[in-house]
Amino acid sequence: MHYLRKLGMYVSLFILWAAHVVRWNLAYLTGKKEWARGVRVILVNDRSVLLVSHWYAPWTWTLPGGNMEPGETIEQTGMRETREEVGLEIKSIAGVIGTYRGPLGKGDSISVVYTGDFEGSMSLTPTLEIMARSWFDIDNLPPEISPANRRRIEAYRAGVREEVGKW
Repeated sequence: MHYLRKLGMYVSLFILWAAHVVRWNLAYLTGKKEWARGVRVILVNDRSVLLVSHWYAPWTWTLPGGNMEPGETIEQTGMRETREEVGLEIKSIAGVIGTYRGPLGKGDSISVVYTGDFEGSMSLTPTLEIMARSWFDIDNLPPEISPANRRRIEAYRAGVREEVGKW
């Protein structure tokens, strides 16, 4: 059973990567480089962190987040994506863990922000994009979490801020 879960996670990671490649190529072909920028949000409540699972990649957990819209700041994108994906309203972003170069070159970047300043109730109903949302103990993350997302949560726990590197 462990091997099937691990295989499912890698299939999901491949699907997420393929979706990212398609999005990046569309941005490149249309000249809309801002589409190649993404934001992930570490939502912390006591010692728990919120993770989501997508319909198109159901065997892995990731941080909520998504693509920046033209004219949006990193903070605005994090707030919008959190509202859309999990139903919580972020009141303020506490800081930036880092900005990371994605696998497709310098036009491909992902910023990771963190906050514990939010309100509202988590949406429990699946949407067209998100099939599940759940809180996990920050010291006991699920084995099916995306490796890059695990590294960002570990960086948050270690006090890393404003890091620049590879996703």
